[in-house]
Amino acid sequence: MKRTGIFMGLIVIIGVVLYFVLAQPRLEANLLGTGLEQKVVVITLGNDGFQDIELLDIRINGAEKPEIAKVQVDESGKGFVVSETFTDEGYIFKDYDTVKIETGTTIKDVELSKYGLSVKDDVEINSVTILYKYLGKEFEENVQIN
Repeated sequence: MKRTGIFMGLIVIIGVVLYFVLAQPRLEANLLGTGLEQKVVVITLGNDGFQDIELLDIRINGAEKPEIAKVQVDESGKGFVVSETFTDEGYIFKDYDTVKIETGTTIKDVELSKYGLSVKDDVEINSVTILYKYLGKEFEENVQIN
């Protein structure tokens, strides 16, 4: 009887841990700024989870593919730029599907944010949907621009 109770307790603990690890998305995404009549947006990204996050796809205004979507990686601490060309000197722009959002990069303090998603299109951007993979499971994060 005692072993059954211990076994049931372990199953409950494992279930709770799996829920918090897998069911709770770990990508943090907040709007930082917009430009060109809201046709360019920058969203800070962070990860407070246990494993790096892999960005799979970026969509705007529901299901449209943006003209350009890149991740700015701030390694110098100078922040992010709202750019329409993504070639600004001193800033690093990478294809979103080549960057993994490292653990421990929460965005509670914008000045310490390391990753910024830059999205550009020829229409006004009202929302950005980020599809990503965390611990082998796919998640979706929506950021409203208005």
